[in-house]
Amino acid sequence: MIVFLHVPKTAGSSFQFILNNNLGIAHCHSQHAKKERLTQADIDFARKVFPGMKGIAGHNLIDPLSYQIPDPYYMTILRDPVMRVLSAYQEHVARHRAAGREEPDLPEALPKTERLQNLHVKLMSGGLDVDKAKRFLERCDFVGLTEKFDLSLHMLGRSYPGKLDLRYPVRRVAPDNSIKKAWQKDEAVMELVRKYNRLDIELYDFAVKEIFPKLCEKAGLKPSDPAPSYAMTSRMPHLRDRLNRFYNLSVYRQLSKLRR
Repeated sequence: MIVFLHVPKTAGSSFQFILNNNLGIAHCHSQHAKKERLTQADIDFARKVFPGMKGIAGHNLIDPLSYQIPDPYYMTILRDPVMRVLSAYQEHVARHRAAGREEPDLPEALPKTERLQNLHVKLMSGGLDVDKAKRFLERCDFVGLTEKFDLSLHMLGRSYPGKLDLRYPVRRVAPDNSIKKAWQKDEAVMELVRKYNRLDIELYDFAVKEIFPKLCEKAGLKPSDPAPSYAMTSRMPHLRDRLNRFYNLSVYRQLSKLRR
């Protein structure tokens, strides 16, 4: 069963579409449980709700190796921690603006916002244990990199023990990147971002230098190989994706509310 630990702001939405479109109503989005961290009981409940469950994915699958899951196929995607933080902060500002609240400066937000601090390590280890997070990556069957997203998909296509449709639709989103670009020019702030994400930087470096090359080699690829994109600009079938969203929202989410 696929277990996808979705680290926010790592191109996970496009990857989620691929899982939705392949697994349909056999794929659970654990975020709909509305829990910060899933327990084993939550996993067991999800397996009852989803007939023949083939996959589960979410931000709240914290410390994935701690769950008892039959025949797990662990997946995750990492992104350069500094760029991930800048994207997360930009989204943070957008939410504040939409709510009519004063937006915090990045140096102010960093020490106060958990999701801007070592989030890769926290989600993979359940704390700030970078060695435990590395062990999770070593156990993963698929580790992708946002910066090499399409190459990561080619690697997955060659290594997954089944057939996957790896196409995904181009998301026509044009966010205002001026906030991100402005802070990138401030070296003092960038150093502060690196300070609050020291463990994530170590983990990302380990993934880029050790894990990703090994998985590429296993799939008969090199990290430097060019990779044609699976992104589709034309219309493509979304039936399983739509059924997945409907079942997660109308069945799993509602049953989770009753359970709470």
